[in-house]
Amino acid sequence: MPITPPIPTLGGPQGTGLRATGDALLLRRVQEEVHIPLKAIGRVRAEGRAVAIELTAAAGAVPAVHRFEDVDEAAAAAFAEAVNAALPEEKEMVDGTRHLSGNRLGDLNTVKLFRRLKRAALYGALVIVALCVLVIATGHAAGIVAIIPGGAFALFFLVLGCGAGYPSYEEWHLRRHGVTVAAERVPGEQGTFLYEDPIGLQRTVRSFAAAWTIDVAYDPEDPGRVVVLRSRGRRLLDVALVGSGIAIGLLAAAGVLTFTVLTLLGKGGL
Repeated sequence: MPITPPIPTLGGPQGTGLRATGDALLLRRVQEEVHIPLKAIGRVRAEGRAVAIELTAAAGAVPAVHRFEDVDEAAAAAFAEAVNAALPEEKEMVDGTRHLSGNRLGDLNTVKLFRRLKRAALYGALVIVALCVLVIATGHAAGIVAIIPGGAFALFFLVLGCGAGYPSYEEWHLRRHGVTVAAERVPGEQGTFLYEDPIGLQRTVRSFAAAWTIDVAYDPEDPGRVVVLRSRGRRLLDVALVGSGIAIGLLAAAGVLTFTVLTLLGKGGL
């Protein structure tokens, strides 16, 4: 039975929400959407300023629950009452998680990383400009011929190295603090593997490994945040390459600063 108004739409912080769409509920979190068909729902409970969506389950099994919090208490009660009235009268006593599907909206950690890299690049550019202004103000304007390209070279390798090192950091973090499970290849889909999160939702991860199963690690608080675990050799190679890039940037930055100091002391040859 399709859901129709007057079921309210529940809004939450940071663009999150819970609403009815056709014969399903759409739960929108900060980084993902979960599509919950009515046939997968056992009941909906209003728990103060939260709504708990309890899925169907096989006899004797503990049903999985999706929660949406920080909503108006009266709206939560009205939403639960309206959805329960729209549920099918005869429910399938099966695991409701098998009917769920999800859509990843983005990675908040990656967004934060790029913001920090952009901010670091801006600060680095301001430092280069400040050095140029300093040598010009002290009568050594010719020094900018070396400061600008040298500073840009250093900044490029530092920003590139930090950005390229994020996947290794992410894998290190999830190895230590995440949950490691096996993901199975999806038959007929090249490079797509499935793993199951704590509430039974099957999620996809991309990998071009030739094996039928791969090891992945995900964040228990954000199961869509996942990495494919690599061998020790590949991790060490990645760290070596990233470290080399950052080292080149640091050496170039040190060279620019040294050149600037020598120029100001009249020993830079310019």
